Amino acid sequence: MLCVQKTAKFSVLSCGQATRATQASGDADDTLFRKLIALFEARGVAHARLLHAPTLTSEASVVERRKGGWTDTTLGSGAKAMLMRRSKGGFALCVLAADRKLDWKKLKKAVAKDLRLATTEEVFEASRCVPGAVPPFGSQFFAETRTFVDHSLGQNERINFNCGLRTQSVRLDFDSYLALEQPTLVDIVAS
Repeated sequence: MLCVQKTAKFSVLSCGQATRATQASGDADDTLFRKLIALFEARGVAHARLLHAPTLTSEASVVERRKGGWTDTTLGSGAKAMLMRRSKGGFALCVLAADRKLDWKKLKKAVAKDLRLATTEEVFEASRCVPGAVPPFGSQFFAETRTFVDHSLGQNERINFNCGLRTQSVRLDFDSYLALEQPTLVDIVAS
């Protein structure tokens, strides 16, 4: 059964429990999804949720979000979260507008020289989610993770992202995101 619930400025579109979405999409764990929704609600952060078919890429997410009624969604409003691993240990979450490409040279200069893309296993270790489901909230991961956000994402009033599950999208104001996550702003995209 599809139900709509209002939260401050936005509507929440959901279908039963998150665990059903988890089982249907092959996502391993809905813990981070539940943790983030609880954080938004506890802080009174206006947000919208959308249940959709599983998506792995930013492009597929835009298609599903538009099908779900978020017709103004663009690729550029997507918050692409890429988990990096340091060779000395630890993680860094790099977030950029989904219509941009990461510039490895800028990334290594701005964040750390010893970064590489985390493996699927490392993504799960740090966040308890699978690639394609990683939200832009490294502070909420299970392994200590710093979050770095490219300035390009700030060109959007609202951002969209998969929220710990490939089947759950969240939309919230960029300013609310900054206030909650308090990331380090950097220049890490190709010109």
